[in-house]
Amino acid sequence: MNDEVKELIAAGKVEEALTRVRLAGEGPRAGLQTLADVRNWLRARLYDKAREELAAHRDAVAEVTDVELLERALADIAEEKFEDWLEDPLVGAEAWLQKGLLAVAEGDLKAGRDCFAEATHRDPRHWRAWTNLGNAELELGNLEAAETAYEEAKKRNENYPEVYQGIAALAKRRGQIDKMVKNLKLAQKKRLTPRDEQLPGAVLPPRRPGVRTLFSWRNRWIIWIVLILFAYWWMHR
Repeated sequence: MNDEVKELIAAGKVEEALTRVRLAGEGPRAGLQTLADVRNWLRARLYDKAREELAAHRDAVAEVTDVELLERALADIAEEKFEDWLEDPLVGAEAWLQKGLLAVAEGDLKAGRDCFAEATHRDPRHWRAWTNLGNAELELGNLEAAETAYEEAKKRNENYPEVYQGIAALAKRRGQIDKMVKNLKLAQKKRLTPRDEQLPGAVLPPRRPGVRTLFSWRNRWIIWIVLILFAYWWMHR
């Protein structure tokens, strides 16, 4: 592992390090891929999945970072013990997000907003941090800032339901009823997807057409053709 990749990892830029290794065709690709997956599970607030991912590829991750330290960090984050990990390059963004949520729960919306902003700075791919930043800005009356945050969240993960909920709330504040309804429907639709499939770029398998689909009102022309053919056969048998 060259110095450039080490520096990227130390700065928390795991995805960039993985890209460099892929382009070079050599390096600890498996370990970096696992780290990227772990961070995605953290962004989705699926802490058990993150810990399972690390445990399954522990040896590979040991080539790129201190595994025991990361295990302790994930265990603490899962229990929302974020204080010791605010400066950690791998889990720091999630720690700042948890700190922001605590501040909001205690009634300090501005402090929460600042924490969410710090989380997005530490991990620009963190869609939950962007969404919470948008929510905070909306509550503070900063509509343009809220819109920017929501758009960033949607860009990072188009499958996250809560960003559409936030966009709907913003549209309501602006009197954009059609846009509000559209995004509420999107939020509801996305929530039907299991949480572990609400990840960036996730593609759901195609649904099998069933009997109800075949004979739906949308396909009424099939019914009419069948009835006409049957009538013709009956009259000329």
